Amino acid sequence: MVELSKLSSGKLYDSDVIKDGKNNIKGYLLLFESDKIKKETYILEYVVLDENLTKVTNGYIEEMKYSSLLLKADKVTVDLILYNNKLLLELNDCTKDGEKLFRRYRTLDLSNNKMSNTFIFRNGKIENNPEFDRSLKNFEANQTDKIIGLDEVGLVAIKEEKDKTGKDKYLVCLDDSFNQKWKTIYETSKNQYGFKELEILNSSNNFIVFSNHYTKGGYYKPVNSVVVFDAITGKLNYEFLFSNQDKYSHKVVDSYIQDNDMILLGNYSKKSDYGHINDQENLGLFKIKLNLKTGKTLEEKFLNWTELSSKIEINKYGEIKKEGFVFVHDLIQLNNGKIIAICEAFKGSPVTTNNIYFLEISEKFSFNKVLTAEKFRNKFPGTSAHSNQIKEFGAFDYMDFQDLDDDEFLFYFSDNEKKSKNRNQNTKFGIVSYSDEEFNKKHLNLKTDISTIFAYPAKKGYMMLIEFFDAKNKSSQIRLEKVNM
Repeated sequence: MVELSKLSSGKLYDSDVIKDGKNNIKGYLLLFESDKIKKETYILEYVVLDENLTKVTNGYIEEMKYSSLLLKADKVTVDLILYNNKLLLELNDCTKDGEKLFRRYRTLDLSNNKMSNTFIFRNGKIENNPEFDRSLKNFEANQTDKIIGLDEVGLVAIKEEKDKTGKDKYLVCLDDSFNQKWKTIYETSKNQYGFKELEILNSSNNFIVFSNHYTKGGYYKPVNSVVVFDAITGKLNYEFLFSNQDKYSHKVVDSYIQDNDMILLGNYSKKSDYGHINDQENLGLFKIKLNLKTGKTLEEKFLNWTELSSKIEINKYGEIKKEGFVFVHDLIQLNNGKIIAICEAFKGSPVTTNNIYFLEISEKFSFNKVLTAEKFRNKFPGTSAHSNQIKEFGAFDYMDFQDLDDDEFLFYFSDNEKKSKNRNQNTKFGIVSYSDEEFNKKHLNLKTDISTIFAYPAKKGYMMLIEFFDAKNKSSQIRLEKVNM
C-alpha cells in the first residue's frame, strides 16, 4: 500500500502505465507539479514505481505550460513507450478540452535512472533542449515530428509534414546519442490513392511494420494498407494493399510477428467513404498471414457474424438484437492457434454501450464459444459518434487484459454508470478469466461507507485499487489486490 502524499507533496498532474510488448504492466510513472518558478514555467516531479508499487526513482524537470487569452493549457500530460530498457516520454500541454499542444520528448534510462533533456525532431534533425516559443504566430515553427521507441530497434522519427527539408516523407532511425543510423524516404508525391499516413503496428529486430490510411485533400480515402520496412537498413520491403477495397473496408485490430511472418487479425465491413469500419454494415473478422520479406500472402480467411447467430442473436451486419452493433476491442492469438475476440455492443446515436462478448475462435477460424458479460447500460443523450470516436473518448466499458502466459488471460471491464455523482454507481467492476480453454466471469462491488474506490488492471493476476477517503485529513491510497476467480 502506498499513500500518494508520501510519494510527493505536489499536485498530481498526470500518470501513465509502463507496459511491455505483451501488454503486461511493469510499473507506473506519476507526474506532480512541485513549484511554479515564473510565468508559464513549472518544476515537475516525476516518480517511477515498479509493478509492486515500490518506488524506483524520482527527479525534477523544468517544463512550460502554455497560457494566453485565447488558449490555456490545464496541465502537462505524459504518455510512455517502453523500449530497450528505456522510457520514451511524450509530453504535451493539454487544455481542459483534451487538446494537446507543443509536443516534446524526453527519455528515462531505467538502467541508471538518468533523465534526458527535452528534445524534438524538426527539419530533419534532433534539436536538443529547444527553446520553445509559445506565441501563436510561431505555433507551426515549434512543432515536432512524431517519435516512437521500438524494442530492439531504437528511436524512429516519422517525418510527414512539409518543413525546411521539403515535402518528402521519411523515417529516421536514431541511436542512443541521437546519431542517425539510417534514413529512408517512403513517399515523394501522392500516388493514385493519395498520401500515406503511417501508424506503428508492430516491430522486431528485423522488421518495422506500419498500418497506413491514405489521405487526399485533408480527408481520409477508402484505401488502407500495411507497409513493411527493414529494421536494420530502413529499406522499404513492400506495401500490402487489402483486397477488394472497392467493396470492403478493413481495420487491423492486432498483429503478431513470428520470425519472418506476420499475422494480421482484424475487422472488416462494407466499404465506407473514408475507409473506416462501416458501423452499420460490419461484416465480421479476418485473418491474414504475410511473409514480411516478400509480401507474399500465406493465408487469408474471413469470418462473418452470421456464423455466430446460433449462439447469440446477431445479424449479418454485426447487430445484436436490442443492444446495437459490434465493436472489436482485441483479437488475441493463442499459442494453440485459437483466437480470443473481445467485442462490445454499442449504438452510435445516441451513444450507448451495452454488454461485452468474449468469443473463442478455433484454429480453423470458426466461432467455438461465447461468454456474455452483462453490465450497466451507459447511454449519453444528445450524442452521436462513430465507434472510433467512442473508443477515443473512453466511453466504452471494456478496460484491458492481462496475459498470464500458457494461454491464460484475465479481462477487466467497468460495470458503472459513467460520470455518475452517485458513489454506489462507481464501485462495480467485472473480471472474465480464460483458463483451460474455458471462460469464467466474476463481478466485484467495491462499495465502502468512508471512501470511493477505483479499480484498474495491474501486474499479472492483480488489480490496482486507488482509494479516495471522505476524511480530508486522510491521504489517498494505492494498493494491489490479488484476483481470485
